[in-house]
Amino acid sequence: MTRRRTRTALIAASAATALLLTACGGSDNGGGSDDIPGVDETTDEPAVPEDDVDEEPVDEGREGRPEIDLGSDYENIYEDEFTGDPVVDEILLDNQGFNDAVDEAIITFDNERPALRYYIADQALYDTLNLLDNIYESGNTSGGASRYFNRSVTLREEGVATIGFCRDFSQVYDVDFETGEITKDADTDAKPSRYVARMQKNDDGVWQTMEYELFREDAECQ
Repeated sequence: MTRRRTRTALIAASAATALLLTACGGSDNGGGSDDIPGVDETTDEPAVPEDDVDEEPVDEGREGRPEIDLGSDYENIYEDEFTGDPVVDEILLDNQGFNDAVDEAIITFDNERPALRYYIADQALYDTLNLLDNIYESGNTSGGASRYFNRSVTLREEGVATIGFCRDFSQVYDVDFETGEITKDADTDAKPSRYVARMQKNDDGVWQTMEYELFREDAECQ
């Protein structure tokens, strides 16, 4: 199990953050498949992370990778994250970047953080910015920890992949951004949700998240 507070160390949080990816252009289907419209379903089989891979990919090779600071009161925890396949591992790293970038924007109340547009584009960026506006209006940021698990990657056509993953937010609580006071305790009975995202490799070699969907209390996450 790997804990990450910054992207450099190695990559939508509160009741507000529990909405992460919920309001972001995807449907809340309550269960479903990894299929996203417009993605070819006939190519490679899913590559599932292997339990016995210990070495982490080197995170210094891509010039200009932005640092992400989640502060001292919040962290994202990623389990079973690396496979040994360099392409799949890059996708997993950039998926972490996506999750961490959105949480950094929530925690800092700053939607101009460089990581946000580094890891997110297209419909996903539009919907994420709308989500952040709603969170900022609530006045609440987040503390605690989110746990990500059961991550799997499916390679589609050249430069396109889908990723599915589960998020356990039962240890996330709301914090008033101005005062730092806890406004809502963590819901320890909250069930993990499953997310499916389409990722595309840009000209700089970044696997950006282009769109995503939420499936509440999916069987794969129980």
